[in-house]
Amino acid sequence: MIENLIRKNRSCRRFYQHLPLETGMLKNLVNLARLSASGANQQPLVYILSTDPAVNADVFPAWGGRRT
Repeated sequence: MIENLIRKNRSCRRFYQHLPLETGMLKNLVNLARLSASGANQQPLVYILSTDPAVNADVFPAWGGRRT
């Protein structure tokens, strides 16, 4: 059972960009992530809520882009 879950797990770095999220839905999802556990319970993340394509284009390379 656990092996199947691990094999099916994947990390999404890009989503369907042509389907925008409403700001309320985005806030709800981020709040759920904020309540989730983190390593050593330190919550080291900073959240940026943006539905602006230009802002998202600036943020993505630093967050989800491949680093060399």
